[in-house]
Amino acid sequence: MNADRLDLMRLAKLCGMFGSNHAGERANAAAAADRLVRQAGLRWPDVIRPPLPPPPGPAELADAREAIAFCRRFPAVLTQWESGFLASVAAQQRRLSLKQLGVLTRIVVKVRTATGCAS
Repeated sequence: MNADRLDLMRLAKLCGMFGSNHAGERANAAAAADRLVRQAGLRWPDVIRPPLPPPPGPAELADAREAIAFCRRFPAVLTQWESGFLASVAAQQRRLSLKQLGVLTRIVVKVRTATGCAS
């Protein structure tokens, strides 16, 4: 695979033509996009990937309790569900499950992105 050889701007323009009202234009754009991908030595799964998973954990935060407290300092960034989730896990006495840690990590990333805070 050689992603460096793929002309992403050209590919984006061709993909933009997939919504044309003209069937021939759509077909030609699709064929040209496919040629472009294959000439770069790639396959479509190499070009179109699912989003990357969130980071493994609230990295710079010492523990889950600190991560929860950090997120709760920015209620304007949180949805009602996220606020409820944070209140719920803050109140529980047992360790967070892997699923809960995953949700907490996504919320931490969201809050950091929205606020520009590093911790």
